[in-house]
Amino acid sequence: MLVSPSILAAPLTRLGETLQQLKKPEIDFIHLDIMDGHFVPALTFGEQVAEAVKRETPIPLDVHLMVEHPEKEVPKYFALEPHNITFHYEAAKAPIRLAETIRKAGIKAGLALKPSTPVDILEDLYPYFDLFLFMTVEPGYYGQPFLQNSWHRLARFAEIRQRCAEQSDHEVILEVDGGVTEKNIARLAEAGVDMVVAGAFIFKAEDPNLQAEILKQAAHSL
Repeated sequence: MLVSPSILAAPLTRLGETLQQLKKPEIDFIHLDIMDGHFVPALTFGEQVAEAVKRETPIPLDVHLMVEHPEKEVPKYFALEPHNITFHYEAAKAPIRLAETIRKAGIKAGLALKPSTPVDILEDLYPYFDLFLFMTVEPGYYGQPFLQNSWHRLARFAEIRQRCAEQSDHEVILEVDGGVTEKNIARLAEAGVDMVVAGAFIFKAEDPNLQAEILKQAAHSL
């Protein structure tokens, strides 16, 4: 299981120090929640803070754009050379074209879905993306409880994934964001989740690396 801590939950007054504390192999990615105050109610930070984060850690960035006009915002993050840039299906006018733009920059293209967006739309989009991010809380604020309808959605995606795998060898990463703890991560792993975003759980303790290791061990507890 890959772990991508969201720095929104980190102590922002000590962000540089906290980023330097994060180490592989416990921490696989750094999750950046870019919110514009329009697509979601909250306003967080943009490319300048993202650039500062990049300078403080060698760990690859997992960029999640919760913005109203992803077509305008996506290119601002190319220079960071992140592992992936993920934008929301609900905000994109031409998701396939935008995914192609990201891939041409040598970056993995990710597509995020809100909890109410039908999973079935991913079947036609499957070949054009490298990562699918399922929001298991309503996007905009960290620390919310895991939405129980997510289990049905993950099961539906597993069916789509199986059908697509039979048609081609294209592989995608399934990422989950929201309410992840040591109590549900084993079931998430069983549901086919490859990568989790964890904010409150990782940063609630003094040693975030230990918290990530707890998650990884719990993922294999079933």
